[in-house]
Amino acid sequence: PALMAYEGITAPVFYMALCLGISQATSVDLVPSAVKTLSWAPSPVSVFLLFLVFDLLMWHIHWLQHKWRALYKATHYWHHTIASPTMLVALTGHLPDTCLLILVPLHATLFIVSRANVADVFLFAGLALLHLHMIHSEFYHPWDAALRALGLVDTTAHHGHHLRPRTNLAHFFVGIDKLYGTFFDAA
Repeated sequence: PALMAYEGITAPVFYMALCLGISQATSVDLVPSAVKTLSWAPSPVSVFLLFLVFDLLMWHIHWLQHKWRALYKATHYWHHTIASPTMLVALTGHLPDTCLLILVPLHATLFIVSRANVADVFLFAGLALLHLHMIHSEFYHPWDAALRALGLVDTTAHHGHHLRPRTNLAHFFVGIDKLYGTFFDAA
């Protein structure tokens, strides 16, 4: 059920299909070259850049959502009604939040990291979905210590965000929160 929630997987797929339809019907090309480059050889550098750019864009939007009360209420508030996240609710939320916090930075990232190809995008999307499920988990994972050692967001860091909502705004790289002074060590 959570995978089919409109704001989880369905919204991004519908959004990309809509962009493709608009691009085909008009002269406005909304499809990033990363999606049109049909190479099946992933590049670790491109995948890393997809994560970095996406997380930086998401951080700024996430920060704005928590700073601007009207925007928070209209979009992100619903995510924080969940006091203790679980894997089943990782992809459920509020459609305006999904559009603003996921679709906008995703689309921009795919244009910014123009050297990426379809293999990079699929690898990035699969790993990002897996990671987002894991950090919303109700239990700790054997690899959380490894994620923490690598400077990546783990279950504890994201749960820290739910304890102190204006902290730990990054979804992948803890260093972004440390750079901006929003890191909270929830361990």
